[in-house]
Amino acid sequence: ASFGLHFRFGVPTSSDLEFFGNKEGGALFGAAIGILEKAGGAKVEISFAPFRDAGRLLYEGPWVAERLHATQTLLSNNPDAMLPVTREIIGGGRNYSALDAYRAQYELAALRRAAEIEFRAIDVLLLPTAGTIYETAAVAAEPKRLNTNLGLYTSFVNMLDLAAIALPAGFGENGLPFGISLIAPAHRDPALLDLGARFQQVAGY
Repeated sequence: ASFGLHFRFGVPTSSDLEFFGNKEGGALFGAAIGILEKAGGAKVEISFAPFRDAGRLLYEGPWVAERLHATQTLLSNNPDAMLPVTREIIGGGRNYSALDAYRAQYELAALRRAAEIEFRAIDVLLLPTAGTIYETAAVAAEPKRLNTNLGLYTSFVNMLDLAAIALPAGFGENGLPFGISLIAPAHRDPALLDLGARFQQVAGY
């Protein structure tokens, strides 16, 4: 039910970390690494590429057609009930073929295998929950790009059938919060909850 007193946690290499202009993000994430080390963890650098690429498939691949299937009645009968940007993204599902769907399924299967290989060296993956925080006006002006940025460290979780827990991990000097996610293979939820409690205890939250 736990990862044990001593465990290995993965973090992306520095070149794979992106905080999108959040100047304090790196330091806050570094502090979270230190907390997890004090909780008994040993840091291991991993390749974030398979996780990042799986996350991109969620909105840049044919999976958006699945959302079109779920909402097509609403889109046909009352399209204005949906935000324009959401309607545009989901409507893009019409552009994918069955061939695209099968090709993406094979790509996802390869990415799952690559992620499994990364997990052979670690028990749990430590990531920022989001690299930064945007003002609502900025998101309204560039909804696709900024929401994609916000999902960099989370969009792949369901695609790769992983379990995750999000935790508070301090505040920047501007008073805005920073959070981290602990991610593990499916069905490790109890171990993640246990480790999350240990993280918060060591952090003093």
